[in-house]
Amino acid sequence: RHCGRICEIRAVYSTDTVRVYQAYNHAIADAAIAAQAFVAPWSNSRMTWVKPSFVWMGYRCGWASKDANQARVLAVDLHRGAFDEMLRGTIP
Repeated sequence: RHCGRICEIRAVYSTDTVRVYQAYNHAIADAAIAAQAFVAPWSNSRMTWVKPSFVWMGYRCGWASKDANQARVLAVDLHRGAFDEMLRGTIP
Protein backbone atom coordinates (compact mmCIF):
# COMPACT_ATOMS: atom_id res chain seq x y z
CA ARG A 1 0.00 0.00 0.00
CA HIS A 2 1.11 3.53 -0.57
CA CYS A 3 2.55 4.96 2.62
CA GLY A 4 3.30 8.58 1.78
CA ARG A 5 6.87 9.78 1.30
CA ILE A 6 8.56 7.35 3.70
CA CYS A 7 8.02 3.60 3.38
CA GLU A 8 9.52 0.97 5.60
CA ILE A 9 10.12 -2.72 5.04
CA ARG A 10 11.35 -4.74 7.98
CA ALA A 11 13.46 -7.67 6.83
CA VAL A 12 16.78 -9.40 7.35
CA TYR A 13 19.06 -7.78 4.77
CA SER A 14 22.61 -6.90 3.83
CA THR A 15 24.03 -4.70 1.11
CA ASP A 16 23.78 -7.71 -1.23
CA THR A 17 20.58 -9.56 -0.25
CA VAL A 18 17.12 -9.28 1.28
CA ARG A 19 15.58 -12.35 2.95
CA VAL A 20 11.96 -13.12 2.12
CA TYR A 21 9.78 -16.10 2.96
CA GLN A 22 7.44 -18.16 0.82
CA ALA A 23 5.33 -21.27 1.39
CA TYR A 24 5.63 -24.21 -1.02
CA ASN A 25 4.49 -27.80 -1.28
CA HIS A 26 6.82 -30.63 -0.19
CA ALA A 27 8.02 -31.47 -3.73
CA ILE A 28 9.06 -27.89 -4.53
CA ALA A 29 10.66 -27.36 -1.12
CA ASP A 30 12.61 -30.64 -1.24
CA ALA A 31 13.95 -29.92 -4.75
CA ALA A 32 14.88 -26.31 -3.90
CA ILE A 33 16.70 -27.31 -0.72
CA ALA A 34 18.62 -30.09 -2.45
CA ALA A 35 19.69 -27.84 -5.35
CA GLN A 36 19.99 -24.61 -3.30
CA ALA A 37 18.07 -23.02 -6.17
CA PHE A 38 14.57 -23.18 -7.60
CA VAL A 39 14.37 -26.14 -9.98
CA ALA A 40 11.53 -28.33 -11.28
CA PRO A 41 8.84 -28.87 -10.16
CA TRP A 42 9.00 -25.13 -9.32
CA SER A 43 7.77 -22.94 -12.18
CA ASN A 44 8.25 -19.22 -12.71
CA SER A 45 4.80 -19.07 -14.34
CA ARG A 46 3.16 -19.50 -10.93
CA MET A 47 2.22 -16.28 -9.20
CA THR A 48 3.71 -16.07 -5.74
CA TRP A 49 3.52 -13.76 -2.76
CA VAL A 50 6.71 -13.31 -0.79
CA LYS A 51 6.81 -11.86 2.70
CA PRO A 52 9.77 -10.17 4.40
CA SER A 53 8.58 -11.46 7.78
CA PHE A 54 8.61 -15.11 8.85
CA VAL A 55 5.74 -14.50 11.29
CA TRP A 56 3.63 -12.80 8.62
CA MET A 57 4.31 -15.67 6.20
CA GLY A 58 3.47 -18.19 8.93
CA TYR A 59 0.17 -16.49 9.60
CA ARG A 60 -0.74 -16.23 5.88
CA CYS A 61 -0.07 -19.94 5.24
CA GLY A 62 -1.91 -21.07 8.37
CA TRP A 63 1.36 -22.03 10.08
CA ALA A 64 2.02 -24.51 7.23
CA SER A 65 -1.27 -26.31 7.83
CA LYS A 66 -3.61 -24.33 5.54
CA ASP A 67 -3.21 -26.66 2.55
CA ALA A 68 -0.69 -29.04 0.99
CA ASN A 69 0.62 -26.35 -1.40
CA GLN A 70 1.71 -24.22 1.56
CA ALA A 71 3.13 -26.95 3.78
CA ARG A 72 6.74 -25.72 3.89
CA VAL A 73 8.07 -22.20 4.41
CA LEU A 74 11.44 -21.42 2.87
CA ALA A 75 13.72 -18.48 3.60
CA VAL A 76 14.98 -17.09 0.30
CA ASP A 77 17.82 -14.61 0.02
CA LEU A 78 17.12 -12.42 -3.01
CA HIS A 79 19.77 -10.31 -4.67
CA ARG A 80 19.24 -6.77 -3.42
CA GLY A 81 18.95 -5.38 -6.95
CA ALA A 82 16.17 -7.86 -7.81
CA PHE A 83 14.29 -7.01 -4.61
CA ASP A 84 14.61 -3.27 -5.26
CA GLU A 85 13.38 -3.76 -8.85
CA MET A 86 10.31 -5.63 -7.60
CA LEU A 87 9.53 -2.77 -5.23
CA ARG A 88 9.81 -0.19 -7.98
CA GLY A 89 7.06 -2.07 -9.79
CA THR A 90 4.71 -2.09 -6.80
CA ILE A 91 4.99 1.22 -4.93
CA PRO A 92 3.66 4.24 -6.81
